[in-house]
Amino acid sequence: MTRPVLLIAGREFRTYVATLSFWLSLAIAPLAAGAALFLSGGHSQALPVSIHGGDIALARLAQSALEEAGRLEDRRFVFGPQGAELVLSRQGPKEVVMTFGDGFPLSPQARTMVGHLIERDMARADAPGTPLVVRETAAGSTAPDAAKLSRLAAMTMLWLTLTGSLGMLLQAIARERANRALESLLASAQGWEIVAGKLVGVGAVSLLILTAWLGSAALISLFVPSGAGVVPAVLAEFARPLTLLRDTAIYLCAFCFYGAATLVLGAVARDGASAQNVARPLFLVLLAAFFVALAAPAGAFSWLVYLPPLTPFLLLVNIPGTVSLMSQAILLCVSLLASAAMVSVAARLLSVGPGIHHIFRRDPGQSQPLV
Repeated sequence: MTRPVLLIAGREFRTYVATLSFWLSLAIAPLAAGAALFLSGGHSQALPVSIHGGDIALARLAQSALEEAGRLEDRRFVFGPQGAELVLSRQGPKEVVMTFGDGFPLSPQARTMVGHLIERDMARADAPGTPLVVRETAAGSTAPDAAKLSRLAAMTMLWLTLTGSLGMLLQAIARERANRALESLLASAQGWEIVAGKLVGVGAVSLLILTAWLGSAALISLFVPSGAGVVPAVLAEFARPLTLLRDTAIYLCAFCFYGAATLVLGAVARDGASAQNVARPLFLVLLAAFFVALAAPAGAFSWLVYLPPLTPFLLLVNIPGTVSLMSQAILLCVSLLASAAMVSVAARLLSVGPGIHHIFRRDPGQSQPLV
């Protein structure tokens, strides 16, 4: 990376980091995650649990096992006729089946532990003989899918950061033209260096914001026990290292693609007002991509992922593994190649001057367009 690129990138980074809107954006996700945990009740309140089936002795053993397993996850239960259900049924003199209802506030590991504790306590109470066997059966779940919700949240974060950063990129080019500083820049740096510097500087700002958002979600999840509810489960999905790396790679490719397209449109514009007008279709595409990713069910319209404007959003909203790694790598490489082509076009436009007509202006003595 050349020295002019670094100088231009550093200037753009300092310009936007010094604004109040940057610090407000940086604080949005941590505050939202903390508020969601607080409103969801956290893990300090007593949770109602209802035990059904079996006999009185078995119900008492289950209650004791739940209390012991709950303490390991910092959960406190209140037993009564209403609440999250645990259904017990005897399949024989030495076999018990337990079924946890939807959204039962214990992790899978803790539920398995409940079965082992019932076996232990029953073995102590019964005479020696065939040990009791406790099996867990899966109930039909209608509870929210934490993995899917986390994918939707990651896609929304991408859209929000892109929306803000593309506006900054657009104004970065328009500002240079309005201040008549572009000519000075072109005298000391090449067109591609100016474009790359703008892209790197604004990209660093938006990447810092996204890192704070994802990092705060992952950090908060470390202090919340598993099985503590939907919100902590969603936050825990962000703490997976491979998921974080994948999301970061998709974000970088998405920013390069949309950022390069924005720079092309900004280079065509003459001032801030015209920049807003020429960039309006791009923001409409960005809005359409968000709603397509939000509405398209997994597996349906799978061909849409091969359209570069939709690729990052559809990759993010689908749980990792639904699209093969090879396909993801190819799609992201295609997005980067398209970005490089648009960067080259933006650099040429900066050197030629504002207005599309400059590209196709013909010299009276020439039969070919001057570029």
